[in-house]
Amino acid sequence: MQKDFIIVGQGLAGSLLALNLLKQGKSVLVIDDGNTQSSSQIAAGMFTPISGKRMVKSWMVDELYPVMQQTYTELENLLGEDFLINQNIQLSFASIKEQNDFFSALTDKINPYVVTDVKPHPGLQAPFGALEIKQSGWLNTIKFLESCKDYFIKHQSYLQQNFSADALQQQNQTWIYEQTYQAGSVVFCQGYKNKNNPFFKHIPVIDNKGDVFKISTQVLDNTKIYKRGAYAVNLGNNEFKVGSTYKWDNDDTTPTQAGFDELKLKTDAIINGPYQVLNHWVGIRPTTRDRRPILGKHTNLPNLFIFNGLGTKGVLVAPYFSQLMADFILHQKALPNEVNITRFEK
Repeated sequence: MQKDFIIVGQGLAGSLLALNLLKQGKSVLVIDDGNTQSSSQIAAGMFTPISGKRMVKSWMVDELYPVMQQTYTELENLLGEDFLINQNIQLSFASIKEQNDFFSALTDKINPYVVTDVKPHPGLQAPFGALEIKQSGWLNTIKFLESCKDYFIKHQSYLQQNFSADALQQQNQTWIYEQTYQAGSVVFCQGYKNKNNPFFKHIPVIDNKGDVFKISTQVLDNTKIYKRGAYAVNLGNNEFKVGSTYKWDNDDTTPTQAGFDELKLKTDAIINGPYQVLNHWVGIRPTTRDRRPILGKHTNLPNLFIFNGLGTKGVLVAPYFSQLMADFILHQKALPNEVNITRFEK
């Protein structure tokens, strides 16, 4: 089978890049192991213009946000599914100090994104008041990735199996996989599994483990995302995804009692009322020390590329940088230094 591109990994990075390449008339083969424990599958898929404990404006949000909205809206039409949910985040303060620190730090940069005159939802623990963040929401990543997978299968562009780097060989200007699949170029979008990739394992993708619950409760509703340290995103039928914890340099996807207990404390702190834990998952986010995505080309081997490191803001950053990655590969458009892999080689 002859394709223009082999893309390894069908998370947000691989899916959006593949769709970009297909849109530009290229043929692709997406190889994925079907792992339901990937960060793209486990994460709530939230996006927000303001983030962090210090409530600062997210990096490049003015450029990223419109591309994100346009991209997912177009893909809803293409794939025939709704998976983008625009909702305010209602965020409660954990202390008077936190409340004072926020209002002291309020600037013209973040004022347009904040509603300060807010009546907290009774199901949200909010003894010190709350605010709301606008232009936020979440992507139903499970539905989105399943829709992408179905689309790739329909277009004979999907192979479900564990990728083996040993089965990838170069002959002249062609890459051959398992002596069956041929492509001019290969793009690796493997998330935290990049450490097992002999071509790019020198690129420092850092594991960031996170525990997530699915809970059932009737004390919250589906009008907003609720947050106080942890977040609660409504999945329908009085079910919510709640998370998350953060464990660096840890790629063990087995749920532990310690992870359960830590997230249970966070859930108790956000929900004002009874709830039941229905499921406990663990996902591994691929991150970088400078919190910037990883895009680029192998230094020595021709037509080998990497697109990785989307981290905790993957839903927001992936549409913009998948377009940049496609333009870099197809049209040799220069990459910004702060996302190019060459920054690790200096």
